[in-house]
Amino acid sequence: MKLYHLFILIIIFFLSSCSTSSVLVSIQQPADISLPQEIKSVVVANRSVPTKKNLAGNIIEGIVTGEGIGTDKMGSKYCVEGLVSILDNSDRFETKNIGDLELKGTGTSSFPPPLKWKKVRKLCNTYNADALIVLETFDSDSRILFGKPVRRTVKRKGKKIVEMRHKAILEMKIVSGWRIYDNSKQNIIDENKFTELKEFSAWGSSNKDAESKLPYRGSALKESGDFAGFQYGKRISPIWIQARRVFYSGKEEDFKRASKEVKLDNWESAINIWKNMVNLNDKKIASKASYNMALAAEINGSLDVAIDWAKKAKALGDKKANSYISILNKRKQDQVKLNKQLNN
Repeated sequence: MKLYHLFILIIIFFLSSCSTSSVLVSIQQPADISLPQEIKSVVVANRSVPTKKNLAGNIIEGIVTGEGIGTDKMGSKYCVEGLVSILDNSDRFETKNIGDLELKGTGTSSFPPPLKWKKVRKLCNTYNADALIVLETFDSDSRILFGKPVRRTVKRKGKKIVEMRHKAILEMKIVSGWRIYDNSKQNIIDENKFTELKEFSAWGSSNKDAESKLPYRGSALKESGDFAGFQYGKRISPIWIQARRVFYSGKEEDFKRASKEVKLDNWESAINIWKNMVNLNDKKIASKASYNMALAAEINGSLDVAIDWAKKAKALGDKKANSYISILNKRKQDQVKLNKQLNN
């Protein structure tokens, strides 16, 4: 299992405004649902491949819909890979296989009967896992839509020319159904079906030209299937996300100096500069410095301190502080849930 550092990683991005800059902060986000703590290792299986009994119907469906024979089989493979990629980078679970375990199912979007517990026990014992995560169903559909033509004026060889631009949209629909089997308690702890839509667009001089520039359905299916698996991974496992945070880099020299220190990742130096500004008689400067101190505290992992600084910035009249306080309070709630999920 790949473990992430516990500190928050910072990437600097300067905004167009001369008074503010921003940073991207890597934050660990809790899973949507909390699985039992005793489940630490999992096996992932793909059961959406049709049995011989259902294979003929699956082939006919591929021909009738124009999706192609074997499309859903490849899509389900991508979907499982998307889930495994999340679990492999999780601090919560250890994956015992790479998702190459196939079990025969319906090959449609209909849930098959649950696996027999004898089968679940055998699989979990073989891989020494606590639970079995199964892609039980998978179905993909695609369609091409065309947007309303847009008139635009362009300049070519010194002359203004009016032209029409046409937009083509490839819409991919992925339906995936999942079950999680708890081996020790012989209990299905999650059973849900999800629908994910992913769009790909392209522009051209005509509908046909725009359509020709769309990605091939195979590559769109790969990206869409992977996305669907990733979404289920977010449901059951904590993940790392990047959130943008704004801070004041200001017109004043002290803000500019502190901003340079932030750019060099010298946060302690920046903090020392801001500390000397938070009690100035100029409330505007003091509020901005207090806001920046709140960000520094969040980056150091001190959410309560960050909230206190943000409240001071708000009291001094900072307009951004109120929304930042809400963000920090949500982070506090998420942290409680995350600590339980990670057993911290």
